[in-house]
Amino acid sequence: MKPLNNLLVVLGLSMSLFFCYSPNAAAVVQKQSPADSQPAYAIPGDRWLEIDLYWFEQKDIAGSVRAFWDRFQPLYAGVQGYRGVILNVGWTVGCVMEWSGDPAQRISLPHGSGEQHWVDMRGPLRGTTQERQWAAQERFAKPQISPHRGYDPWTYGDLKTVASALRQEAALRGIPGLKVGILNYAWTHAYGEEAPWVGRHREAFTAWPALPPGGSDFSPYFDPNARLHADLATLGGLPHGIPEGMPAHEAYAAQWGSLSKAVGLDAVMLRDSFGMPVPYQRRGPWGPLAPSPEVIHQATAGVAALVREIKKANPQALVMMYSNAASAVADWRANGLDLEAVAKEGYLDIFVDQTWAGAWNEVGLRQTDFWNNPLLGWTYQLGYLLLHAAILADTHVRHYPLVETFDAWEDWDVIHTAPQRLRWGIWAYSHAGVKTPRGLKLPAGSYISWANQGKRLLDADDVRFLAENLNATLADARQTREVFGPTLVYSRESMQWQIDHAAPHQDVKEWIDEQAASVMKWPVPILSATRVEWLPQVEADLFVLQSPSHLTAEHAAYITRLITQGHPIAIFGAPVEAAGNEIARLGGLAAGNGPGEDHSTLRWAKLTDASPAPALHVPPDFRTLYRLQKNEAAKETHVVYDVDGNPVLVLNTADGKRVAMWDPPDAVFKGQAPLAEDWGGSGGAYALAAGALNSLLSGPGVLHAEHVDLDQTMNVTAWRAGNGVVHILAGNLEEGLRDDADMSRHATLVLPEAWVAARWTDAWGHPPLDVDEHRLKIDLEQSASILLSFCPCVLGK
Repeated sequence: MKPLNNLLVVLGLSMSLFFCYSPNAAAVVQKQSPADSQPAYAIPGDRWLEIDLYWFEQKDIAGSVRAFWDRFQPLYAGVQGYRGVILNVGWTVGCVMEWSGDPAQRISLPHGSGEQHWVDMRGPLRGTTQERQWAAQERFAKPQISPHRGYDPWTYGDLKTVASALRQEAALRGIPGLKVGILNYAWTHAYGEEAPWVGRHREAFTAWPALPPGGSDFSPYFDPNARLHADLATLGGLPHGIPEGMPAHEAYAAQWGSLSKAVGLDAVMLRDSFGMPVPYQRRGPWGPLAPSPEVIHQATAGVAALVREIKKANPQALVMMYSNAASAVADWRANGLDLEAVAKEGYLDIFVDQTWAGAWNEVGLRQTDFWNNPLLGWTYQLGYLLLHAAILADTHVRHYPLVETFDAWEDWDVIHTAPQRLRWGIWAYSHAGVKTPRGLKLPAGSYISWANQGKRLLDADDVRFLAENLNATLADARQTREVFGPTLVYSRESMQWQIDHAAPHQDVKEWIDEQAASVMKWPVPILSATRVEWLPQVEADLFVLQSPSHLTAEHAAYITRLITQGHPIAIFGAPVEAAGNEIARLGGLAAGNGPGEDHSTLRWAKLTDASPAPALHVPPDFRTLYRLQKNEAAKETHVVYDVDGNPVLVLNTADGKRVAMWDPPDAVFKGQAPLAEDWGGSGGAYALAAGALNSLLSGPGVLHAEHVDLDQTMNVTAWRAGNGVVHILAGNLEEGLRDDADMSRHATLVLPEAWVAARWTDAWGHPPLDVDEHRLKIDLEQSASILLSFCPCVLGK
């Protein structure tokens, strides 16, 4: 199935809604142009594309550049913000650190031996889990679609020619001001091939203790705090060599400044393990938590110095940084990086959440593993993106999600196997909003990876798919005025206290992004975040508080007032410190007497018999992963479920209050396992939490689900544009919770009374959906997504 299918109407419908109130709407829509020419409207935001240098032909740079732009010109047409290309030049820091200042110097590059088995993949695998596992084996038994490719014998002068040619050809094609940069990751090797510079300076790379069996170990990593040994080799930025004891960040910055100016590079992307050494899981070099304030301060200081000195070495070039793909809260608590503090220094230009959700969520995309890493899947990346957005909201850093396609080294392919889920990701991530006192703040653009797989480029249909969806979603996002549903609340002051008192095994289950992302797998429409200090100045259908411990008196008093006034509030975190005494008393779940555990174990959870459970089909007893502590529930609360007799989820509606308090379970980043195993065996705890939030949303004026059903996962989000257009985005996203062949999913939404539309239209070719007594039934086939819209102008309003 081509990604183009059912997508030619995306641009038309989105723009017709965008101009719903415009007297020139018809003229605007008629001006639409083919995907291979300039669009009829300007595209707000930035757009970057990642490609490996090995794709270009050293002996025909000009021809390669023309072929690149023949394919990718439509992707940049009309884009108003930064337009950039990031080249992968052998992955490691070697290409920067070996630069001697001589353009004729050959760049040390890998031979491509670590590239994986690329096969033609089309559409999702179907059937039961066992049947899909068999189909995956058949998929990878097919011949390779594109030969592996190593690097030509590139010199730094050649790299300068490529960068210059890309900019010149772009300008000729109406894309002026193109920026060309390179990426580095912090590891010692390029998919198995160790970089030569590593052998000269192993002291620049810091290892951490081995991870448990099944864990991913990406150490050692380039440590900005490392001290280098003396090296008398003449270098471009260090003509007298490296003196003994020079900090690694100082040497890298000097080399980058020289290289970027000599070669003409406009940006450096600090990718995997720069800043956050342990990637792809909620942990750091020292284990699940950074062990002390001193360790955290040192780690942050090193990264801050690296970013600062890189920027000062070439102020005209942009400094970009990658997330570690897991919890944004864990950046500081586990990897020791205070991202907000680094951002507020003013030297970091761009931060990219590596939302490779499909590459981790989809099954049967890798030859060696049927299951990937579902705790980094679609809704998890939305949760992590939202918290990073809140962390960065009061800084000048431009924040993007990543748009995945296929991979230039690995074997997965999302754009051809799960295009409708990818489409959901493009739209959901582009509308992930932070509620600030100045209004909504949404992502500033997108970072697309990759452009190539061997010599195979994304084809014309792929480029059209990306351009149409990115153009339409960014145009719509810039007009978004309201995001409906619950709003996550980041509490820096609570996290600061935890940092100041950091110790091994001491946390308050503050992983709100990970917890909320688990809940979002059911139709609880979370698409926004804010900060605790902004609560008096923003509005939400429901505030979800992150472990509100050690708040200022002013902030604690405001939360108390919200609760007593009956505003829906949910509190996620360990009650031992998750709330002040008054907040805990009003919420109805407090820490009891007795020591808590310092690690999670599999336990039995049990529904209470007091009233019907807030989620359907949850068994009376289910397995879950808990780090147990003694909790006490107030008499007036309804205990939804307990773990080994200990209350962990309560609803308090006494005296007009509408509060849920949840002592959440843990999750294990097992890798190569279904999501249910990462959760301890069942999704029951998360479905019940979703049901509890849904019950707080129930009412005539708020979007919510008719019911939450453990067996019917579906992500739902909703927002309103400035012209009154309301959008509902829904996606069938999940893998690893059911093993049967029925991959369809179903949900019924209860619409606010003010949404009087009798029929909702879909932007992507599905038949219109009718509303019956304010109820909208959504049925999605396997991997499907839908974008429903209602324009008040249809009713003359």
